Amino acid sequence: MMKTVFFWIAWGIISFWALKTFYFSYDKGKLQKLRETAFYINLSVLILFLLPWLPLSQGGFSGWELIKQGNPLVSVLVVLVIASFTLFLTKNRNSLKAGAVLHITASMLLIITMIRLTPGTVKLTLGSIAPIIASLLLLIGNVVVLLLWQQLQLETKKK
Repeated sequence: MMKTVFFWIAWGIISFWALKTFYFSYDKGKLQKLRETAFYINLSVLILFLLPWLPLSQGGFSGWELIKQGNPLVSVLVVLVIASFTLFLTKNRNSLKAGAVLHITASMLLIITMIRLTPGTVKLTLGSIAPIIASLLLLIGNVVVLLLWQQLQLETKKK
């Protein structure tokens, strides 16, 4: 019970800070920070492809090994993350918006992929939590890219 209360208090404080800092007013520096954060989140997810994605009972394959085996969902997922990663290197408004859309699509596809790869109940170990960490990073990234999108909207209104 206490952990839940602590979580929601911390979540409320972090949400309040993030919205107050990034949502209400346009600032070129904020836009840059959000773009860089989205870039590094995608980079982190790409690095997590090197770690095991399946438990040892299912082969303990990494994301890259699953791609080499021809898994179509994991292949599309890595293409989405790489494309999003690349688009966040640019400063073009339309590219950043496209990167945001690809990022959100990748976060949904990762969850679908993991449900397909590990149906039912699977015992998690430290050796197979990479996709869970990747999905959490992508979900955090969703908030970042939505705030980035909003900064782009504010930039348009400012001009």
